Amino acid sequence: MKKKRIFLNSWLFFVLLTVALMTLMYIGNAITNVNTIEDTYITLLQEKMIATRDRILGAPDSYLAEPASSGSQSSELGYYIEIGDQSQFVMNDAALAKQSSSLKKKLFASVPLASALANKQELFEKITVFDSNNNELLFLTDVHFFERDGKAGTIIIFYNLDELQSYHLNAKSMFWLLLSIFLMGAIAYYQYLERKVSEPLEAMTDIAFKYSRNDFSKKIKVETYDEISNLGIAMSKLGKAIQASTLMNKEEKELLTHLFESLPGGILYFDQNMNLTLVNGFGKEFLDFWRKADPDAENKAMPDQFREMILHSYDTASSAETECQWLQRYFNVKVTPLVQAESKQVRGVLVVLQDITTAKQLDTIRGDFITNVSHDLRTPLQMIKGYSEAIIDNIAETNEEKIEMAHIILDETTEMNNMVNNLLDLSRMQAGYIELNRHAVDLAAFFEHLSVRFEKSFKESEIHFSFELLDGIDHYPFDEEKMNQVFYNLIDNAVRYSAEIGARQQKFIHIEGSLDDLSGKVLFEVSDNGIGIQQESLPYIFERFYKDDKSRTNSKQKSTGIGLSIVQTIVEAHDGKIEVHSELGVGTTFVISLPDPELL
Repeated sequence: MKKKRIFLNSWLFFVLLTVALMTLMYIGNAITNVNTIEDTYITLLQEKMIATRDRILGAPDSYLAEPASSGSQSSELGYYIEIGDQSQFVMNDAALAKQSSSLKKKLFASVPLASALANKQELFEKITVFDSNNNELLFLTDVHFFERDGKAGTIIIFYNLDELQSYHLNAKSMFWLLLSIFLMGAIAYYQYLERKVSEPLEAMTDIAFKYSRNDFSKKIKVETYDEISNLGIAMSKLGKAIQASTLMNKEEKELLTHLFESLPGGILYFDQNMNLTLVNGFGKEFLDFWRKADPDAENKAMPDQFREMILHSYDTASSAETECQWLQRYFNVKVTPLVQAESKQVRGVLVVLQDITTAKQLDTIRGDFITNVSHDLRTPLQMIKGYSEAIIDNIAETNEEKIEMAHIILDETTEMNNMVNNLLDLSRMQAGYIELNRHAVDLAAFFEHLSVRFEKSFKESEIHFSFELLDGIDHYPFDEEKMNQVFYNLIDNAVRYSAEIGARQQKFIHIEGSLDDLSGKVLFEVSDNGIGIQQESLPYIFERFYKDDKSRTNSKQKSTGIGLSIVQTIVEAHDGKIEVHSELGVGTTFVISLPDPELL
């Protein structure tokens, strides 16, 4: 039996469609001829209006004294005549005559007519106004100026183009009628394709889903001989192959179960009664964490956020996704309904959890780092640019001023260089490229040198600096350069985040070295009575690029948030440990513990 060619039929339809489009284009081209008809119509009207103007010029006084009789003028015509201080405005159309006063104001207020009257220029143009019912009126207007008995005169002829507008409207209506007929034909063909192509495909799709659920009770019916029937035959063979591989699918199911338990994210399945019937390992871990974080968890089967999302998913049979926070952990939660194919009812909801705490922290740290570095580099760059321009433009008149500006440029360049060096140092250290040059360092001289470096800052901030070495500690074998960097960062932070002048009776920074009798470790405590650090930030204070912005809003702040990370890296490289104790509004103490020097 000869097979029907669906694509051949589609091609034939395409040909017919092209013919239809060409026909529409022809009709469109015919519509454009309206312009030619309009031009001819306007030309005839112009001749008629000129004849009317000539009649008025032949006896202007009669037209000025009283309106011309309606029998001698077309109902579409109207005129305005003015000689000296006398004028007359007439609309022959009865409907327009009732609103002649307002219509006159609108016509004379139109831009083309107002401009022609103001400049004494003759005019022949279409003017659009709106009547009292806000209906659009189109008038062909002829303006003529003359002189009679030494008096200036004006004649304006108006012709209502209502007939022309009706002609345009009829042409458009014809076009839309033809277009509607074409669209109805297209819709009819679409329904044909729906019945002959889409419905069989949808039926086969439904059977394919049944095959995927090992349901082979329904068979594909082959009623025609075309490409669709070939697809149905192929699917029938595929169903037999799937049916023969049931045993293999069982093994794969066991593998999937193992993968389900091994997923890094949490999976929770709730049935129609909101009962938790399936959960993997991470899901159990999450529920345990939630019960510890929520004091009301004992009276709940699930978090409130879950319940709201699951109920919404049941009601709308739609998915939802959100982020939730418990304590300091963030989770991405996605809820997906499972809908039965036959009844179209939601038979359960799948909740997928992903711990995004680390990603959140990284995003926050990354964003803060970019913002901080951009800000901290922009300020010195602007100063360098400003003072450089001042030197180049000879704004600094004396050598002393130029030298002072050059010193400022040098200081800002040094500040940027230190910032870049800190970033490079941190990168090298955390990559494992750190070498220690240990030697016995005189601690008194070491801290005295640090105090000299900060002498100017201490004076400007009115901070009293002191250090004390107890238990006979006078030397310690560490890398002097790197430990100098450690204490420099700690002191610098204490200065930056010191209290405002006048907020403390005496601002101080104190360093104390001592020996722990139990462990034999050497302890260095760096204490201040500055603004302190909020408790929530203490666990993250040594992370790269982290800044305690909520509590440390001091205007002297200018850092990239890597100083304490460098400090921790150097201390740990010395086999030491650093801790921090702080109270917001009271002060901060950093405690560095280093190994017993006798064991080194």
